[in-house]
Formats: sequence, structure tokens, C-alpha cells
Amino acid sequence: MEHLLIAYDVLVIIIGFTALSNAIVWALRTGENETGNFSIIYALYTLMLVVVVLKKYLFVNVGAYSGWSWYTISGIYQVLDFAVVVATLHYFLDAHQFRYGRRIAAVFLLLMLFSSGLIFSPIGATLEAGKNIIHFGMGYWIAIGWNAVAFSCAIVLGYWLLGRVWKTEKRTFTLGLLIFASVGYAESILSFIQNFGITSVKLTSEQGFLYSSIPYALYGIFLIVYFMRYPISTPQGSDEISTEFLTKYGITERERELILKVMQGKSNADIARELFISLPTVKTHLHNIYKKLDVDSRYDLLARVRAGQ
Repeated sequence: MEHLLIAYDVLVIIIGFTALSNAIVWALRTGENETGNFSIIYALYTLMLVVVVLKKYLFVNVGAYSGWSWYTISGIYQVLDFAVVVATLHYFLDAHQFRYGRRIAAVFLLLMLFSSGLIFSPIGATLEAGKNIIHFGMGYWIAIGWNAVAFSCAIVLGYWLLGRVWKTEKRTFTLGLLIFASVGYAESILSFIQNFGITSVKLTSEQGFLYSSIPYALYGIFLIVYFMRYPISTPQGSDEISTEFLTKYGITERERELILKVMQGKSNADIARELFISLPTVKTHLHNIYKKLDVDSRYDLLARVRAGQ
């Protein structure tokens, strides 16, 4: 059974890496912060799955799998779990464009680092190497409790964002991310409730099945299609933007030039250099274009322009 679970996890990771590579390429080519922030979430969760597979593989196939290895890998998994939550919180804060969103995210990041320190502290999770047992102290439960609070904040922000983008092209992308996050949230809270009060655990391969890996894999398939549907490197001519479209949305000549550059797969830096304007000016123009078309990203901009709507 363990080998089947390992095979399943490997398949899910392959899907995840494929989706992640598409997202990273898109983020690098376009310079979009939102896609970059999303890529961080997806990359961290993918690393979590890699750690799960490594832990299971070592226990099943390596006879001399030591308690220290188990303790270290389990700690890394827990830190990655904290990091995924903070990255998700940062994504939703940034998407809302709160005035002090980055400062709030920075506070949560610092608290995450503090929680990670508690995990490995004498009052956190300590290893009794001779018996291969991990003992949980008050520091561990404080860290886990804080993680639950941070995750709750992220989920609330996520559903708030979904309401804001429900009537835009961003709805499907946000809904998929939120389903993935919500399953992970339910999984995390149930685990916290079930294990609360446990003082120790013995060396085992039982990581437990990550139910969040299912929406992760399905979302990964969606992302592969999402980012490949409109290849950003495909040049498009000026005749792709109709006069009716420009008039309908009140697009200026300068904004039309920027849209054409976006359709050609140019990054913000490329656009600034080719149009002899500053990078902040490019971002300002794109913000105005997004507002006129009621979209939130380059992907939605391309979808709207190419659909001629």
C-alpha cells in the first residue's frame, strides 16, 4: 500500500511541476506580481509533497532510517506547511491591494519564523533518539495554533477576493485556488483537533494521506491549460485590436501600443525600453487598461482582447 501511495504522490508531483513551470515562465515573461506570488504558493506546496514522498520512501526502503532523519524531515515538512500558509496570506493581501498589505504579510512572516523556531526549541518538538520518539511541548502547540489562526485569516481574505472577482475572467483561477486552499485548511484544522493534547509519537511512515493533493493535482491540470491557452510569445499584429474594441473601452493610442506589446509577450521592462518610458509609467498605463476592461491580469487582458469583447 505504501508503494502505491508513493506512486500516487510522484504522479501528483509531476503534474505540479509541469503546472508550476508554466506559471513561473508566465511570471518571468510578464513581470506580474500576482502570478509570481501564486508561483511561490504552488512551489512550496510541491516541496511539501516531495518531503512526504521522501519520508515514506526512506521508511519503506531504507532499513537504517534513523530517528534523527525522521525528526529532521518532519520538521522541514512542518516549516514548509507554515510557509505555504504565509505565502497564501500574502497572495490574498496583495490581490486586495491593501495599503499596508505588505507590512501585514511581513508581520505574519516574522511570526512564522518565530513559530518555526519554537518547533525546534527545547519547549517544542524534541527527539528521544534512543526510542525514536518525538515529544511535543507547549512551544509546538503554540506554533500549530498560530498557524491555524493565520490560515483562517487567509481563507477569509480568499473568499472576500472571490466575491470581488466573481464577475471577471479571474473568477475561475481564484475559485480553483480557493478550493485547493479550503481543502488544505479543513485538513489542517481537523488534524489539529484530532491530535491536540498528544504528548509524543513514535517513529512511523504514517504521514497520512494529504487530501489537499487531490485538488492540487486537478488545479495543476487546469493551470497547464490556463497558461498554455494563450501563448504569450505569439506575436500579434495591430489588426488584432479592432476599432470597435478601442472605442468601446475608451483605449487611448498609448494604451493601444502597450496592449500590442503585451500581446507580443513583452515584459514591463521590455515595454518601458521600447516605448522610451519609465517602468512606473508602464505599470500606471497597465493599471488604467485593467480598470477600463475590468480585468486583473495580463492573462485576462489577452483573453478579453483576443475575444474582441
